[in-house]
Amino acid sequence: SRLHTCIRTRRTSFLCPIPENMARLLFAVAALVVGAAVATAHTTSPSICGDDPTYVSDCNHPDLGSCGNACCVLEVSLPAAPTEVYSRLKDVLSSGMDGTFEYITGGDPSPKDDLRPYKIDQPKPFQFIVQGRHNAPQYNGENGDILDFNIAALGSGSSLRMFSLSRVHGALGDAGQNFKTLSFLLKNMQFPISTDFTIVHGCGKAIGVPRAVV
Repeated sequence: SRLHTCIRTRRTSFLCPIPENMARLLFAVAALVVGAAVATAHTTSPSICGDDPTYVSDCNHPDLGSCGNACCVLEVSLPAAPTEVYSRLKDVLSSGMDGTFEYITGGDPSPKDDLRPYKIDQPKPFQFIVQGRHNAPQYNGENGDILDFNIAALGSGSSLRMFSLSRVHGALGDAGQNFKTLSFLLKNMQFPISTDFTIVHGCGKAIGVPRAVV
């Protein structure tokens, strides 16, 4: 038969039809492969820019070497007292959110987050200081990105400064991850924000001309 001839000669053209049961099997396998790819895409942690950050929201501020390694420093005014900002920040870090965040303490002695006993008023009335970590699939634990925050009183509200640094050695670029990390965290704190972030340093912002210290 034509099918037997095709098998013997290993011809693979339109003259060699695929049996209906084999065609169904191939279609089912293809559907499984596509389904697995889609599932993988959807299970990627939403705070991670991933291998193709072009299509991920808030990954559009790639940095290159602003802190030696890549980094991002943001500042935002929030309509809440420093105690409320601190509580929400600590809660979202401690919750892990998408499983990539950590609230960090420790050291000997272990410094406290609460700065109010020191009555600092210059250059800002600082109230709290917090540290965290953001883990990515390739770089986590001690190689996870370092997150630092300080909270200062600002009128009836607060000023929150947010810092993310690519921790692993040699991380000159971040493909937008540091900005993405801070943006994702701030959105999960669920404050109504009427103004955009102020980029203080890094986050792809042009680095100023160095000045001599005299």
